[in-house]
Amino acid sequence: MVHEAKTTSWVALLETRDRLIAELRHDVPAAWPVAIGRFLNEVRGVEQPLPSGVVLLLLADLGRELDRLAPGRPGNPRRARLLEALEASAAAPLPTEVICHQFEVAVHHWCERIEPGSLVPEVQALRVATYIEQHFAEHITVMRLARMTGWCTRQLSRVFRTTMHMSIRQYLQKTRIDHAAARLREGDKVESVVAAVGWRGRKNFFRQFKTRVGTTPARYRECWTGTPARQSAPGEEADLATTPGRADHRARRDQAVDFIRMSQ
Repeated sequence: MVHEAKTTSWVALLETRDRLIAELRHDVPAAWPVAIGRFLNEVRGVEQPLPSGVVLLLLADLGRELDRLAPGRPGNPRRARLLEALEASAAAPLPTEVICHQFEVAVHHWCERIEPGSLVPEVQALRVATYIEQHFAEHITVMRLARMTGWCTRQLSRVFRTTMHMSIRQYLQKTRIDHAAARLREGDKVESVVAAVGWRGRKNFFRQFKTRVGTTPARYRECWTGTPARQSAPGEEADLATTPGRADHRARRDQAVDFIRMSQ
């Protein structure tokens, strides 16, 4: 029974560590010490104390991933790798509390010395994506995102497209459309949704919404809530709504097709 308890704790910590690594890829380095501190508290709180070798293995994998995410610039003697901080602990068996404390202190010093722009492209792109998802209603520019990452706009745009398989502009539009659709499903009015998601051009919003969703915002809301869409004012959604001439042409075409099918 004791062996089963130790196995469960070990597996749970492995799963927690993997989730932590995924979280770190999306978060800013300034938030890494806090997230890592929560994980270390879980390691300390295991009912059955883990052997020092197991604790070192857990932290070594975490340190190796952190060194990969922010490798630092060559020739910087102030940026010691996190794995080096564990070598002293591995020299002789130490209690879990001591190992965790030494690693936590090393993480704080290590994060303080991360240079702007030193994060690997994958992390930078995911950081930008997370920032967009959290601030989509604000006025976001590529220049603003570049200052946040420490990269030039061209490099950031190229890395983001490679990682996310779409441009920054497309990702921002997609995020805003997704949030707009969620609000419309809840019954919010179209006019309030446009402002709430940060879209400044109403006609452009209608066009992009129909392109991505397949229908107009008003019809999408009606489909989900059952509330009939109001009649559009003259010129409203003109870029989406079919013009009378085209509508008549399509109606005549459909009638002709039906007539041909009935005659066969």
